[in-house]
Amino acid sequence: MAVALTTKELSPKTWPDFEAFFGKYRGVRGACWCTYHVRRLKGFDDRTHEGRYALRKALVLSGQAHGVIVYDDGEPVAWCQYGPVEELPRPNLARRNPALAPPPSRTTWRITCIFTDKHRRKEGLAKFALHAALAAVRARGGGLVEAFPFEVPGKPQPSYTGSVPMFEREGFRRIAKLGSITVLMRKTVRGA
Repeated sequence: MAVALTTKELSPKTWPDFEAFFGKYRGVRGACWCTYHVRRLKGFDDRTHEGRYALRKALVLSGQAHGVIVYDDGEPVAWCQYGPVEELPRPNLARRNPALAPPPSRTTWRITCIFTDKHRRKEGLAKFALHAALAAVRARGGGLVEAFPFEVPGKPQPSYTGSVPMFEREGFRRIAKLGSITVLMRKTVRGA
């Protein structure tokens, strides 16, 4: 791993870095621009590449998006999206199975996407991004943190969710399988 790693929160100021990083990969997986899990804004059609890009940009510029960009010597090399459950409502656990819904009395955060530059994988950048996101949650008072990594037995793991073993090493517990490949994991993070 490089020694010059730093992080910055996603903001209107860091939008150009996010845009350049995701733009190299056409918005990543189906040109998502990390919008699959987000609350939708009125007036945005997110069924196209352009619509998802416009939605992400509007969320960032209006301060309605959270995430951490990892830099190596000033160049964006990894990303972790996190945010409160109200900002990242998918999946709707209460609708899926009411027993899986987090207690309403707890502040609940979600980590939905972790992505690293394809030329920099296996260097610990995903773990670095996850640590930065958890630190941001801690700084905002902490709470219950949910993650949704994929687990595809016998096949290479997708590059945009983080892995079940990585989350387990960071103290997340398996809660349930959601569908055929998604695993719901949780960890409590104490506030600063």
